[in-house]
Amino acid sequence: MRVIVIGTIHLEWTPKDELWQVLDDINPDQVLVELSQEELHERPRNDSIRDEMFAAYDWAVAHNKLVNHFDNEYSPLKDGVTGKEPEFLEHELKSKDMLKNYSWQDLNRPEPWQISEVKELEDKITKQYFDVEKSKEREQQMLKVIRAKLIDGVNVIVTGAGHLSFFENELRGAELPFRYET
Repeated sequence: MRVIVIGTIHLEWTPKDELWQVLDDINPDQVLVELSQEELHERPRNDSIRDEMFAAYDWAVAHNKLVNHFDNEYSPLKDGVTGKEPEFLEHELKSKDMLKNYSWQDLNRPEPWQISEVKELEDKITKQYFDVEKSKEREQQMLKVIRAKLIDGVNVIVTGAGHLSFFENELRGAELPFRYET
């Protein structure tokens, strides 16, 4: 069994054609996407920010590959937070502006996220809006689903780049092709 983890960036940062080319090059037997059953069932959903996950899902369908989802509707946000608060959105835009010179593949690497201004802003967003325990629980639930769905052959996991460190630690032996490229 071979497991490859590809990190993406939500909200139209990961071009569909580039992601499709990566999937073409790997030619996996299965694609696992960070989508919930509800997102797939209710597609398109106005609150979904994961356009690139639908692109990966569509690639698998178009290429007659096994495709599975591994996310859930479990929100890592603090109680009462919607993610649509003006300050939250402003912080998100600032982060993206600071990282605008990086491609989605570049953002698979840890280095861009360690730029002091980016790190400070990301830390502020996390502390103010996210419940760390809920975030950990969500990742554990995603991991459990992934492990149950892995097959013999080549499995590609398409996930948000923010989950790469977690999956790198938990899926020993998994390949992260853009993680340490120069």
